[in-house]
Amino acid sequence: MKTPNYDMFTQEGNELVHRIVLAGQALLKFDPAESVWAWTQHELHKLSYAEGFGEATDTAVREMVYDKLGVDLH
Repeated sequence: MKTPNYDMFTQEGNELVHRIVLAGQALLKFDPAESVWAWTQHELHKLSYAEGFGEATDTAVREMVYDKLGVDLH
C-alpha cells in the first residue's frame, strides 16, 4: 500500500504523519472526535521539532490529516 502524500517534504515525513493518522483513526473508535483531533495536533507538533520535519504543523499538512481522519468538529 502506498503511503498517502501529506505534503511533507520527504517520503519519510509522509510515513510518520501517516502513522499518526492511523493511530488517530483507531482512537476514534473509543474517544470523541475533539479529543482525537487535539491528540493528533499534539503529535504533529512533537514531530515538527524533530530535525527535518518542521513542516508537520503547516496548514496544508494539518488539513490533509484532518480530512484523512474523517473527523467532523462542526
